[in-house]
Amino acid sequence: MSKYSKGGYVPGEDDFEDTVFHMPLDESYDPENDQFDDNYRNPYGYHEYPSDTYGADEGNYDRGGYDGRDYDRGGYDERNYNRGGYDGRNYDRGSYDEDNYGRGSYGDNNDNRGGYGSGQSDHYAGKDLDLEEDLDSEQDLAPEDDAQIYSGSKRARKADKKKPKRVKNNQIMGILYGFLILFFAMIGYFVYFDVIDSKEALSNPNNIRVAKLADTVIRGKILASDGSVLAETLTDSSGNEYRSYPYHEMFSHVVGMSKTNKSGIEASGEYYLLTSSINPIQKAYNELKGNKSPGDNVITTLDTNLQKTAYEALGSQKGVVLAMDPSTGEILCMVSKPDYDPNTLAQNYDAVISDKNSKVLLNQATGGTFTPGSIFKMITALEYIREYPNYGNYSYTCYGSIALESGGRDAVLSCFDGHSHGTQNLTDSFANSCNSSFANIGLSLNIKKMNELCNTMLFNQKLPTDIPHSQSSFTLSDSATQWEIGATSIGQGQTTMTPLHALMITGAIANGGVVMKPYLMDSVESNTGTQLEKFMPESYGSIMSTSEAEMLKSMMQEVVSRGTAVSLSSLGMNIAGKTGTAEVDNAGNNAWFVGFAPADSPKIAVCVLVEDANTSSSYTAVPIAQQLFASYLGR
Repeated sequence: MSKYSKGGYVPGEDDFEDTVFHMPLDESYDPENDQFDDNYRNPYGYHEYPSDTYGADEGNYDRGGYDGRDYDRGGYDERNYNRGGYDGRNYDRGSYDEDNYGRGSYGDNNDNRGGYGSGQSDHYAGKDLDLEEDLDSEQDLAPEDDAQIYSGSKRARKADKKKPKRVKNNQIMGILYGFLILFFAMIGYFVYFDVIDSKEALSNPNNIRVAKLADTVIRGKILASDGSVLAETLTDSSGNEYRSYPYHEMFSHVVGMSKTNKSGIEASGEYYLLTSSINPIQKAYNELKGNKSPGDNVITTLDTNLQKTAYEALGSQKGVVLAMDPSTGEILCMVSKPDYDPNTLAQNYDAVISDKNSKVLLNQATGGTFTPGSIFKMITALEYIREYPNYGNYSYTCYGSIALESGGRDAVLSCFDGHSHGTQNLTDSFANSCNSSFANIGLSLNIKKMNELCNTMLFNQKLPTDIPHSQSSFTLSDSATQWEIGATSIGQGQTTMTPLHALMITGAIANGGVVMKPYLMDSVESNTGTQLEKFMPESYGSIMSTSEAEMLKSMMQEVVSRGTAVSLSSLGMNIAGKTGTAEVDNAGNNAWFVGFAPADSPKIAVCVLVEDANTSSSYTAVPIAQQLFASYLGR
């Protein structure tokens, strides 16, 4: 068969090279004169198309012409077999046809390379086709159709490579945003450090910047809530500075020291005491002259009169006396014995630390851990109330002791002095501090839930306070013997508590179940008395419900009205409390009392611990608590 024109379709001959034919572009066509002004370029060179060769004449066989039977290149015909032509049955390369068999063409049934057709999976020039985005609108367009044709020829691919590529900014913007995030994070950290962390860092005794501040600032005063001076810097006759503690041993542990055995408020308030808030011009002048500027003063929450009462009431006994406002968390007094005189400790320091068993330097109110004894029954009672809604029906007959299995044999757990309490309900057992009954209660409790409650009650974790302290400990395993369960239920076993922790639980009961964070610093003032900062009460949250707190308060009131702390009823006040006498191996008893008053509107909560007591708490700890209540509420 013969070809109708150069480059036309020859049946059976499909091994020709890819070619591209461009229909004249818009700018090359002059619609007014019905002619082409520019040349038409095909793979074989440029062919001139004079204006007189294009027309709508049926007899026109010229190139680019239009005729009903036009066989020329680039022409349009119903039966056009030429290159680039359009026909209902067009077999040419690069053409458009519903049944187009040419390469790079478009057709409904396109079987050729790189073509697009309804029978092909949207491919364009051998690649995935996106008709809306990827095709060049200025390439061969099929007349009377919206489809845009882009040939898969070599020349077209070369043209693609020459086109300028778009610069994508998403990576650049990502890097920019990353730098902005890092920048603002860094600024945020600097602000956070300046406002919060810098104070804590300066309060660290190991911070070398503290020594530099002390070179330019006279350490500020520490004052009681009534303005009494608890610590101040003075100058001797030789011009040497020294720290003076007017109350000697009375505030030794809570106020602490600034140099030897740096501790207490002297350590925690370091930032404020070594900050001078005087006029900046005056401060600069002092530095130029080599003079120090006065530091700011720390006002504490400590009550001088109550501290004195607690100190004298404890006397020569070892132990702790603590008091707090349960509604705010303000520490009103904090006494720990044995103690020391901070004015002379530097001279006696070597002798003090030579005794490894000495507790002279330990603030036992916050750092000492002790077997709690029967004050722990507040927690055991709470767990029983939670597990047994019908706790009001509880009944147990006490014969002075209870036999409990311990390692394959029975061991006896006794009430104090083997006292037989008879038939007891839950409140009776609590008021009389019946060990036998509470051991029996402990055996009925879910050990897992008991552990969960103790965690809620702040055991085995840091307490919510900035005051340095030790952690209390509670341990009871599922494999525990009856003896271990019974002993733990009455505050013996492996349980230990700090007096500060015991006071916080007592304060929560007084405060409707809400724990207030204990604090010692009330405010900071300049040396002229201008308030610079005020520390406000802060709640930790509830560790029990209001109804549970009310139930425990009611039981604690029974302890005072008819139980082991009945001597407190002589004060004529509505007081709630709980006693505890813990046995300690190779030592005397730990005698405890915790309570608050007035019970209906608590203003003070107290914790008293007497170490190595020769008798029960009723005769050692309770009398001290009585003096505290009388001193604070009898004013």
